[in-house]
Amino acid sequence: MSYNSQIDEFVKGDLVYFTGYQVDDPPLAHKIGIVMKAGTGPKPHTMYEVMWLHTGNIITVSGTHLTLAYTR
Repeated sequence: MSYNSQIDEFVKGDLVYFTGYQVDDPPLAHKIGIVMKAGTGPKPHTMYEVMWLHTGNIITVSGTHLTLAYTR
């Protein structure tokens, strides 16, 4: 069972892992972030603002490219 099958949507404060397309192969630590703003837009392409822990940047990402980094 995938992590995303356990939830309907991400909520503010969720620790997430980026699973989308990448040009290079960064370390795992570069792919971990925290959802800062609840999703907007239609499912399944709901967009979330995520703060990436490695850089501190806040970037809007599609929920289809995110997975929970833990189980609820």
